[in-house]
Amino acid sequence: MNLSRLQSPDPHVIVALVTPFTAAGDVDTVSLQRHVGHVQRHGVDEFFVVGSTGESPLLDEADRRLIMDTVRAAAPAGVVYAGISGTGHRHAIRNAREAAQAGADVAVLMAPFFLSLNQEQLAAFCVAVADASPIPVAVYHHLRMPTPFAVPTVARLAAHPNIFAIKDTNGGDQNRCAEILAATAGQSFKFFQGVEKLVLPTLEAGGHGCVVAQGNLAPHLFRRVAAAWRAGDLAAAQDAQRRIDALWGIFLRPEVKRSFCHFLHTIKLPLHQRGILATTASALPGVTFEPEFETMITDFMAEHLDVEPTLTRT
Repeated sequence: MNLSRLQSPDPHVIVALVTPFTAAGDVDTVSLQRHVGHVQRHGVDEFFVVGSTGESPLLDEADRRLIMDTVRAAAPAGVVYAGISGTGHRHAIRNAREAAQAGADVAVLMAPFFLSLNQEQLAAFCVAVADASPIPVAVYHHLRMPTPFAVPTVARLAAHPNIFAIKDTNGGDQNRCAEILAATAGQSFKFFQGVEKLVLPTLEAGGHGCVVAQGNLAPHLFRRVAAAWRAGDLAAAQDAQRRIDALWGIFLRPEVKRSFCHFLHTIKLPLHQRGILATTASALPGVTFEPEFETMITDFMAEHLDVEPTLTRT
């Protein structure tokens, strides 16, 4: 494990990896290895696997373990964050132990699926998991979950010796970053931004990096923001953030917002066209897309995504 890297003063850039599948619906480990290599070549070696972008609610235990094992083997010196969320604390604890066995460095925990809790109950849930987890825990706030992480709850959890960070995907509320940083001041607690348009503002506010789905497509832009900010080159950081914002424009289109599968296809199709993924298949069987939708993605990426050589799949 690479625990010393977790407290690095350098901004963390963590890619929320998609999960490649074969046409038969199996995890495509060859494409996953190739994708990890693609991200690493662009200067990023921190990976969030079996998260929401990785289709975690649709994966079984064997899939989860295969993905974690594959990423760890492909990035032995990298930092691996593994989603452990599920339907209750027992489920999450089992997932955390499995993640540790697979060589993950961090267990990433959402609020329980489906159920709405109050903040006291949410804190008790997280503490139970953190107490039992053999690896450090990062909590994960996302507006799609039935129970949000309120700022006082985050501050309470930050005092736990095995909870070291939050991934905050808040829909665009930059005030949460400053509020959480103020509430956790004096503790070695990390704030990771999950909203692409807020990466630079988060660093400016004192945050510690980002966990981003768009990093599958353009890891170099997020690395550029972080490196320029670290070097004190605000103009270069702003330029990279503007390019991130422009690329994110496709995910605001109504066609992409129709379903999670449409969002995911917007990431997987360009990776397939570049020879990184062998297919665009998802965990759900029988999913298809209109040719017009795929043309829209292709045209947009041709305009906004840097040109790279197409890889020959082997």
